[in-house]
Amino acid sequence: MSLKSIVYALFLTVIVALPCRAALLISEVLYNEVGGDTGGEFLEIFNNGPAAIDLTNYKIGDEETSGGTGSGEAMMQFPAGASIPAGGIQLVARDANVFFTNYAFLPTYEALSSNPSVPDLTTYAAWDTDGGAINMANGGDQALILDGADSVVDAVSWGFTFAFDPPLDADAEVDGQSYERINPYVDTDTANDWRLGNPSSPGTIPVPEPATALLTLCMASLVGALSRFGRG
Repeated sequence: MSLKSIVYALFLTVIVALPCRAALLISEVLYNEVGGDTGGEFLEIFNNGPAAIDLTNYKIGDEETSGGTGSGEAMMQFPAGASIPAGGIQLVARDANVFFTNYAFLPTYEALSSNPSVPDLTTYAAWDTDGGAINMANGGDQALILDGADSVVDAVSWGFTFAFDPPLDADAEVDGQSYERINPYVDTDTANDWRLGNPSSPGTIPVPEPATALLTLCMASLVGALSRFGRG
C-alpha cells in the first residue's frame, strides 16, 4: 500500500470517529425555574459549526406540533437580522428582567417583552396558531429549534419522548437546576448527550472532551497531508 493510500485510509478513519456536528444546538435548558416564577425559564443555544448562522427565519419554542393549540406551549420566531456566530452562545429567556435578577446579566432574546433593551421573539403564527409565549412544563415537555423550512434542527425533551426515547428524567432536577449538554460538539440525539447542571450555567459551555479535540486536530493534519500529496 502506498503512503498516499495509507493517508487516505487514516483520513476516512478519523472522519468516522468524529462526533456528529449539528451546527446549531440547544445546549442548556432550564424549565424548573428558580422559585415559582416561570419568567426564570431559559434556553441556551450554541453554534458549534464553522460559520455564522442567520437566525432571521429560525424559530424556537416548546410547541412541537404545527397548528397545535395548547395554551401552555408556543413557537416563537427570532427577530429579523438575528444571527449567531461560529462558536457563539446565546440565551433565550422567557422574561429578561427575571433572568437578570437571577444571573446578573441580560439574555440575548426574550419572549415576554419585559425589557426594551433585549430583542423580542415574536409568535410564529404559521405554526402556533393560538399565540402565547414559551412556558415549559416541569413534569414533561420539549424544546425545539425550527429552521426556515420549519424542519427540526435540534430538540430536547423531558418526561416525553418527542426528541428521544427514553427522555430526560423530568423529576431528577431541583428548582433552578438545568439540563446541559455534556459535550456541545457531540449530538447523538439521545438522553446520553445530557447531564444535570450545577445548578445552571447560562452563557458558558463545557470544554470539549480531549478525545474530540485530538480527533479534530488529527483530521486537520491529514487534510494538510492530502493536500500536499495532491500537489505532488
